[in-house]
Amino acid sequence: MLRRHSKWFAVVGLAVLVCMTPAAYAVPVPLSTLIPGGTKTCGDKLFSDFSYSHTGDMPTSSGVTVDCVTIAGNHGLEFQGGFGDAPGGGTSDALIKYTVTVTDPHFVITDAHIYGNPQLLPPSGKGIISVVDTFTPDAPNTMSIFDIKPGSSFQNSDFTIFATGHTTLHVQKDIYGFATGENSYATLSFIDQTYSQSTTVPEPSTVVLLGIGLLGMVGYGWQRRR
Repeated sequence: MLRRHSKWFAVVGLAVLVCMTPAAYAVPVPLSTLIPGGTKTCGDKLFSDFSYSHTGDMPTSSGVTVDCVTIAGNHGLEFQGGFGDAPGGGTSDALIKYTVTVTDPHFVITDAHIYGNPQLLPPSGKGIISVVDTFTPDAPNTMSIFDIKPGSSFQNSDFTIFATGHTTLHVQKDIYGFATGENSYATLSFIDQTYSQSTTVPEPSTVVLLGIGLLGMVGYGWQRRR
């Protein structure tokens, strides 16, 4: 009887410890809770080292929600908030920085994808709303989405392929808005950003060892046939 109760207490204790564990967030959270020191695991990616700064009409960190997103099998983050710039005054800017790391070192990040809804309102509005991502150590590799008027220059998705695979990337996301029309609004409510990965290429020493092993097996088989 006592043994059965001990098992039950152990299970309950473990559940309590899991619930009390900070740092990793599996549900949508305000960006402010990730600054500083918070982490968020989304599938096969770990996101950490978050920072945020803003000017003008951009939201505060508590007004930005961070959630996991999976698109076409690729895991990443979704940032939701009232990003933008209202008519009158100067420009508005927000800068989000974070680090993305693969959870399995046998894989590397090969490319990044971005999707969002930059928009100038009303349809006759004038100005610019854009998001530009920069990656280190792969700089000057960038990708961007934007809406620019007049000129009707619009792009709501983009991707970039890295020159080499990375287990860790430092990401800088610059969100810029400037409503130049008298009744124009530059708006953006979400940004989805995902990362693709693939297995690493075996190191030369691993290939050599594999070759020796195969030769040994061939030699053993030849000896048995004799």
